[in-house]
Amino acid sequence: MKKNTNKKDLFGKANYNEQVKSLVKISIVVIIVLAAVYFLTALATGEIKLGNSSNKEEEVTIQYEEILAGQVLNRKDKEYYVLLFEFSNENAGRYITLKDNYAQTTDALPLYLVDLEKGFNQKIVAEEDEKYSEKPSNIQDLKVNGTTLLKVKNGKVTDRIETDDLVKEFLSKIANTKTEDE
Repeated sequence: MKKNTNKKDLFGKANYNEQVKSLVKISIVVIIVLAAVYFLTALATGEIKLGNSSNKEEEVTIQYEEILAGQVLNRKDKEYYVLLFEFSNENAGRYITLKDNYAQTTDALPLYLVDLEKGFNQKIVAEEDEKYSEKPSNIQDLKVNGTTLLKVKNGKVTDRIETDDLVKEFLSKIANTKTEDE
């Protein structure tokens, strides 16, 4: 009887050892696969770079010119302009050029941009025939209907210029440049 009990113990241990070996093999394969996925992802995102490891420093610039609609009246500047338009507008390039020309003039006020096409800026776009305040003093009352240039002083709109032509004309005037129509 002793021999039967020992054989069962031996077979049980052997079977147990095989299960442990299988579990260890599977664990190693899973770890290798996860490491390979991480490595490939890190290569794709640039976290890991192979080859020439020159320490080139890239210049990091933070742009402060484009703002969200909710920030129109709360800039730190005491007085500034905000140009609200659709960045895919056919006149967008002209607006940017005029903004850059204006920024180079002496005593230029900051000029911020708002892209009316972005979803989170849609809340200030007026519906067709919607009445809105010309000179709102809080963001809840601010509405625009297409291309608009606002002059903001102390968190309140002091001047408003609407339509593409009038905005281009005014920006050209303050930038001391001629419009294409002249």
